[in-house]
Amino acid sequence: MKLKKLLFLAMAAASLCALPLMASCSGEAETDTAAEPAADGSYTLVEDGKLTVAASLDFPPFENLNNGTVEGFEVDLMNAIAEKMGLECNYLPTMKFDTIIPAIVAGGTADVGVSGFTITPQREEEVDFSAPICDTNQCIVVLNGSDITDESMMAGKRIGAETGTTGLDWAKENLTDAQEIVAFDEYPAVFAALQSGQVAAVVLDKPVADYYIKIAYSDCQVVKEIPTGEQYGIAVSKDNPNLTAAIDDAIAQLEADGTIDELNQKWFGTNA
Repeated sequence: MKLKKLLFLAMAAASLCALPLMASCSGEAETDTAAEPAADGSYTLVEDGKLTVAASLDFPPFENLNNGTVEGFEVDLMNAIAEKMGLECNYLPTMKFDTIIPAIVAGGTADVGVSGFTITPQREEEVDFSAPICDTNQCIVVLNGSDITDESMMAGKRIGAETGTTGLDWAKENLTDAQEIVAFDEYPAVFAALQSGQVAAVVLDKPVADYYIKIAYSDCQVVKEIPTGEQYGIAVSKDNPNLTAAIDDAIAQLEADGTIDELNQKWFGTNA
């Protein structure tokens, strides 16, 4: 689709305090090849008047497809951000998690990427990130009755995680005595593998684990929270720095007016 320029007049806000949830993320500086911000504050959009969002819609309570309706904490947040920017929020059909950042880098498909993207130095080499929008840790999930209670008991076992996630990275780095670390494209496949005995345990973001166990996988349990101290951010192309600045300004406004507190209470039962 043809790119069209929009103008924004708000200045980018200073740093935003991350929300106190149970999950994971981290960050790094732009490379020398990053685009210089336009002097007039303009940015580009895939579609005029819309903030187009790429996401993996199997990531509740952040993104989820419920009877054809996209819902979740990040969905509400992206709608609120778009409204502050005078735009309509448009979620694309679900994408595999590990294809979202490449799509943002390539351009032309989506303006931003979400689905619990931990801000990491490796990802910051490819895209820019907004101010942090959520704090999180990883966790270990097993079937009820399993003898596994922490990572020290996972040697010689097959462990599952989702492709492209920091949970998979943590497992590969820390579970070197495991028989095999198995990657799956989507979280339902991760839990299905756990239920069927293909893997003995899985590693994933704790808020997501809590939600899946509550709504669908009551035969599973979190046996350990891993304090990885991560933060989620919204991924934006390095060629569109003023869009990142406009999003940061909107986030700061939503923090100031209490909207983020309300969303935090709605989806996690706790205030920021």
